[in-house]
Amino acid sequence: MYQTSQPHHFYNHYEPELPKKGDILLSYDGRNILLKNGMSFFHYEDISQDIQYRYLFKIDDTNFYLCDLMFMHPISLDIQTMRSYQPKEYAFAAITGWHLYDWYRNNVFCGRCASKMIEDTKERAMRCPNCGNLVYPRINPVVIVAIKNDQDELLVTKYAHASYSKFALVAGFIEIGETSEEAAIREAKEETGLDITDLTFYKDQPWGFSSSLIFTYVAKAHGNQKITLEDHELKIAQWVTRNDTYVDPKDDASITSEMIHKYLEGEL
Repeated sequence: MYQTSQPHHFYNHYEPELPKKGDILLSYDGRNILLKNGMSFFHYEDISQDIQYRYLFKIDDTNFYLCDLMFMHPISLDIQTMRSYQPKEYAFAAITGWHLYDWYRNNVFCGRCASKMIEDTKERAMRCPNCGNLVYPRINPVVIVAIKNDQDELLVTKYAHASYSKFALVAGFIEIGETSEEAAIREAKEETGLDITDLTFYKDQPWGFSSSLIFTYVAKAHGNQKITLEDHELKIAQWVTRNDTYVDPKDDASITSEMIHKYLEGEL
């Protein structure tokens, strides 16, 4: 997965430092990331003028900052290109940086009284100086479930109205008042008509593209249940075996891809 960057260590605690030589500057324009020619990142020493830096996080001894680099005439690439960027720790930094960039630009003004927000000095939060409203980075909880039947086949899906066109697994956002297990059961029923049991937690993954934290499960659909497709959400839902070809072996960024690969290898 893209956040797997051992032996590197990600430090996300909020302890702002002044930028130094070797630190990396992240800049975005909507859904695009701004890079140097050759798809390399800007470093602090590349900038010859004073600009505003916003501390984000650290990987090993390298600090990452958010700033506006449009004046550097960068190349502009869809943030999705970072799924396959190497090295992986830079891909993770770029995607997590975009997660924070999107949160900052959506919280310029207070949602309670419309006053201009300011950065809190003690923690990563935006504070309203007028009414005291405190806003933390948004994290949307998501559940993904790999469903197998009694023949050890795997249910794969394709979204009906999404830019991602490859095979995926049943997935959806966790709703107010429900657990991740309840969400997995509900999403399976809503999208495919299947009743699932025997849920086993697999692992979780931060997914900055949608400001999400993904919880994943493996589950069983016993008996000869019929797939009833919810065509508003999905255009395909079908059972596959380990002998079928339906996944890109080079796609290892997402936890969905990892789970499908694990199934193919007989390890899920």
